[in-house]
Amino acid sequence: MYVLLGCSIVALAIALERFYNLIRSQNDAEKLIGGVKRLLVQGKFLEALKYAKQERGPVAAVLEAGIQNYGRDLKEVERNMDLAAEQELYRMRKRLPALEIIATISPLLGLLGTVTGEIRVFNVLSNLQGLSDPVAMSSGIAEALLTTAYGLLIAIPVSIAYSYLDSLVIKNVTNMNRASAEILDTFANLKSEISERETSDIA
Repeated sequence: MYVLLGCSIVALAIALERFYNLIRSQNDAEKLIGGVKRLLVQGKFLEALKYAKQERGPVAAVLEAGIQNYGRDLKEVERNMDLAAEQELYRMRKRLPALEIIATISPLLGLLGTVTGEIRVFNVLSNLQGLSDPVAMSSGIAEALLTTAYGLLIAIPVSIAYSYLDSLVIKNVTNMNRASAEILDTFANLKSEISERETSDIA
């Protein structure tokens, strides 16, 4: 029971901290990506960089990494954006594995407590040399089963919290991939337009 109590306290702390940080990092990805693209198309690279920097969250970090590497080879730009995305993914998933472990082991710890409790009950009965008290036996088994109940009471809400937090991470990953693709397409179009203008000037 003490171990389960410790698990519940740790799980609550992790869930609240991750919930606060992940919700805080949420923004309107479509609006952010669209705004950066418009500024880039207009040639306002410093404004685009400033716009990305003033926003928080993983999508803004990926956009910032892309804009800072404008003018380099597109593969290098993509590599730097991927590195930024990996760093953001690590930050988002920080401590989430611990939450998943608690959700997995809590019912197992409860079951272990039940098994050891019932062993003690039957040991007591065996010492009574066949004289059994049904009331004492049922109360002892009920006490042993409490650990399983507490384990499930911890595991169920922790599993729900983990699933919700993981869905926020997946949403951010999807938006980061979209941001990376949109910026690379924009840079490719700008590079193509510059090449066409240079060709027409030479002609």
